[in-house]
Amino acid sequence: MTSPVRQTVAMDAGGHDALAATLHSLARFLRTVRMRSGILLACVITSGILGVAYYVTAPRIYQSKASLYVMQVGTGMADDGVRGAGDPSKGMPTFRKLMSGEEVMRRCLERLPDRFKTGFQDMTEADAALSIQRSLSVSSDFNTNVLDLTYRSEDPKAAAGVLAALLAAYEDFMNDVNKGSSEDNIQRLKEKLAEVNDQLGATRARRNELKASTPDFVGVGVGEDAVNVLVENIRHLSMNLSDARQEVAQAQATLAALQNSISNGEDVLQYADLLGLRMMEESIGLGSSDALQRARLHEELLVLQAELQNALRRYGQNHQKVRDLQEQIASHQQYLFQSPTGRIRNLEDSSRRYLAPKLLEMAQQRLITAQQAEEKVNGDLQKEKVRSAQMDITLNEIQDLEHEIESLDRLRESLVEKMNIIDLNKETFIRTEVATRPRIPQHPVSPRLVVVGFLSIFFGTAAGLGIIWVLDIMDDRFRAPEELKQQLNTQILTMVPAMDLDADTGFDAVMCHAHPNSIEAETFRSLRTNLEFAAEETGRIVCTSTEPGDGKTTISSNMAVAFAQSGKRTLIIDADMRRPGLSTLLNMRDDFGLSAILRSEDDLEAAVHANLRTTDIKGLEVIPCGPRPLNPAELLSGERFANLLAWAETRYQQIIVDAPPILAVSDPLIIGRMVDGVVLVVRPDKDRRRSVIRATEALTNLGCRLLGIVVNHLTGEEAGGYGYGYGYGYGYDHHDDRKVVPTAVPEPAAGTDNDIRSSVPGGLTVLAESLSQNVQAGTEDSTAVTTLPFSAAGNNEASENDRRAA
Repeated sequence: MTSPVRQTVAMDAGGHDALAATLHSLARFLRTVRMRSGILLACVITSGILGVAYYVTAPRIYQSKASLYVMQVGTGMADDGVRGAGDPSKGMPTFRKLMSGEEVMRRCLERLPDRFKTGFQDMTEADAALSIQRSLSVSSDFNTNVLDLTYRSEDPKAAAGVLAALLAAYEDFMNDVNKGSSEDNIQRLKEKLAEVNDQLGATRARRNELKASTPDFVGVGVGEDAVNVLVENIRHLSMNLSDARQEVAQAQATLAALQNSISNGEDVLQYADLLGLRMMEESIGLGSSDALQRARLHEELLVLQAELQNALRRYGQNHQKVRDLQEQIASHQQYLFQSPTGRIRNLEDSSRRYLAPKLLEMAQQRLITAQQAEEKVNGDLQKEKVRSAQMDITLNEIQDLEHEIESLDRLRESLVEKMNIIDLNKETFIRTEVATRPRIPQHPVSPRLVVVGFLSIFFGTAAGLGIIWVLDIMDDRFRAPEELKQQLNTQILTMVPAMDLDADTGFDAVMCHAHPNSIEAETFRSLRTNLEFAAEETGRIVCTSTEPGDGKTTISSNMAVAFAQSGKRTLIIDADMRRPGLSTLLNMRDDFGLSAILRSEDDLEAAVHANLRTTDIKGLEVIPCGPRPLNPAELLSGERFANLLAWAETRYQQIIVDAPPILAVSDPLIIGRMVDGVVLVVRPDKDRRRSVIRATEALTNLGCRLLGIVVNHLTGEEAGGYGYGYGYGYGYDHHDDRKVVPTAVPEPAAGTDNDIRSSVPGGLTVLAESLSQNVQAGTEDSTAVTTLPFSAAGNNEASENDRRAA
C-alpha cells in the first residue's frame, strides 16, 4: 500500500472515530435528556404559558404597504456629478435614506390629518418624526427603480394615512430638489470658483514676494544651479579653513621649538628663515648699506693710491702729504681686511643679543596672524552656511507655492468644467410616481398564533436543553456505562442493584447465599462468569473501591460465594486491617486472622491453619483481618504476605482479597502488584468522576492490572439511566424467593468444561458456563439455561444482548 493510500485510510479512520465520538456524545446527551425529561417538559410548558399570555395581552399591530417608482426625465447630455448617473437604480440607497430623512418627516407631519395624529399629540415634532422612522421600513429589490414601503401602527387607518402622507411629502421634496438643483449647484460652484481665484492670486503674490526678497538667488534660477553655487562656496571656504588651521598648527609648533632652543642655549640660526633674507644680511654685515660702503671705500682707496703715486713723484717720501695719504690708505685697507672677522663677531653677538628675541617676536607674530586668518575664514564659512540654510528654506517655500498654484489651477479648471456640464443637464431631473397606493389592513400582522406557538416551543425546548446540559456539566458523576468504559479505558464486569436483606451479619447478609435465585444473585454469577472466561489469569483477585462506603465488602463476599457455589475451592482474605468490613459482616472479629499470620514467626502453613476459618458454604474458607496492627502497609508489603498468596495458590482455585479503598490508603496498591488483577467497585450515586479516574490512574501507574469495574447500588432510576434495567431471572418466582441451599457441584470431567467454553463465542460466556454445569451434573434442565443472565462485560456484543434482555 503506497503512502498516499495509507494517509487516505488513516484520514478515513480518523473521520470515522470522530463521527463515532460525536454520535456517542449525542447518544449520551439524549439519555441524559430522557432522565431529566421533567425539566424539559417543565420548560416547554412554562414557555407555552408565557407565549399564550403574550398572545392574549400583546397589542395588535397592523401593517400597510405601498410602492414608489423612481424615474429620470430629461435629455441632458452629461452627468451633473451631483445626482448620479442616468440610471436611477444606482441611486436607490440615497432615495431610501431620503425617504426616512428629517425633511421628509417634517413635511409628512404637516400633511398628516389630525385624526391620524392621536399617537403623536403628546410628542414634540422631533419625537413624532423619530416614532414614524421606527415604524417605517423602506427597501428596494436589487437593480430595480421601485421603493417598497411598509408602516406599522396599532390603528389600521392610521397606518394607511401616515403612509399616504409620507408618499406625498416625499414627492413634494423631490420636486423641490429637482427644481432648484441645477441653479443651486451653479451658484455654489461660482462661489467656490471665486474662492479658488482669490486663493490663487494670494499664492502667486507670495511667490513673487519671495523671489523679489532674494534677487541674487532668483537671478541664477530656482533649483539645482543656485544650490550648487552655495555648495561650491562652502566647499572652498572649508578648504581655506583647513589650510588656516594647518598654518596655525605649524606656527604653534615653530614657536614652541624656538622657545625650547633659546632656553637650552642652542643655535637659533636654523629658525632664521622666519626673519627673511634682508634681516639676515644686515645682521652679518652683508646688507645693502654695507655693500655700498665697501664700494665707496674701494673707490676712495683707488683714488688715494693714485694721489699717493703722484705725491711721491712730486714731493718725495718724507713729505707730510705723502705720509697723510699713506695713513688714509692703511686705514681703508685695515677696515676692508678686518670686516669679515667683525661680521662673524657681529653675527655671534647678534644671535645672542638681537636675533634670538627678534626670531621669537616674529614667531609669535606669525602665530597671531595665522589665528586671525583662521577666525576670519571660519566666520565667512558660518555666514555662508546661514545664507545657504535661508536660501534652502526660501527655495522649499517657493516650490510649495508652485505646487499649490498648480493644484489651484487644476481645481479651477474642474469647477469650470462642472459648471459647463450642469448647464448642459439643466433639463434633466428625477421624477417619482406612486406604483401601489396604501390600503387599510384588515388583519393584524403581530402577534401571529403560529409564530408565537413555534417560538414558545423553540425557546422552551432550548431553555430545557440548556438547563439539562448545564446540570449535566455540573454533575460530576458517570451517567452511562459507555462513559465509564470510555473514560476509564476498561470494561464493566457487572452492575449490582441496591439490595435489601433481612439480616445484617453472617452469611444470611450475603445475597448469593441468602437468596441464590434472586435477580441480585444473578449479577454476581455474571461477574463470576466474566472473570472465569477472561483472557488473562484471574485466580488471584483483589476487590477494592474508590472511597469508603462503595460496597466493596458486599461485592467481594458475594463474589466468593458465587465462586464457591460453582464448585471452586475459594479463599477470601480480609486485608482491610484498619476498618475490617468483611470480618465484621461475617462475625469473625477476634484475635485470629491475617495480622496474626503476618506477625507470627511460626511456620507459614501452621500459622495459616491456626487462623483459617471454615464456613457452612462448601469450598469457601475465610482468613479474617485479625487484631488491628499499627503498621498494616508494612505488613502487606512484606515477604510473608507474598508467601501467603503463593501458599494459597497451591491449595485454592480462587483467591479473593478484600482490600481498603484506594484513595484512603496505599494497601490495595501494594496488594494489586502481587495478584492477577484488581476489581474496582464504583457507586455512581456517590462516587465522583474525578475520584474514580484518580483511583484507576493510581492502579495503572503502579503496574496493577485492572480487570474491570463493578457498578454497585443501582436504584431503578439509575439502572434505567445506565440503559440496562433488571432483565434477569426468567423462570424464577421472585415473589416466593426461598432460601435454597446450594448443592455441591461435582468436579467436571477432564476436558469437558474447557471444550464447551472454547467452542462458544465471547458474547455467550454465561450460556457456555450453564451448558458446562449441566453436563457436569448430568441434567438437561432447559429452564436453567434460559434463566441465565447475559453478561455485562465490556464488549459491545454482550452489552447489546443485555439491552435486549432488559
